[in-house]
Amino acid sequence: MDTKPYMQDRAAEEFFSRLERGEFQTTRCRGCGETHYPPRVVCPACLGEDMEWVDLPRQGTLLAFTRQADAIRCREPDVLGLVELGGIGNVVTRIDAPFEELSIGMKVSFDVWTSADGVALHQFRPTT
Repeated sequence: MDTKPYMQDRAAEEFFSRLERGEFQTTRCRGCGETHYPPRVVCPACLGEDMEWVDLPRQGTLLAFTRQADAIRCREPDVLGLVELGGIGNVVTRIDAPFEELSIGMKVSFDVWTSADGVALHQFRPTT
């Protein structure tokens, strides 16, 4: 079974390529200035195609979290969480910390992890 992420377009390909280099970025429309996560090839606000890559916030706030029992890349005792990124919205991501040490509202920081099948993905961990 192929477990590499499905790349629906060149923005998705570029996003994962940038993650492999430790970059956490998305696209912003040069026409209307709207920033979109996940990255887009076409701006959903104005339908413009002149997109540029910009950095996403590397700090966020943990809004919710749960244990992941079984998924393609995450296995128990992995923790998944909903992280609020200022000005962008919310991101579902792996949380690199024991479940028992987490709390709603705690500050978290971006990091990259590589899954067992070799895919670079984003995760966050509590800020110390």
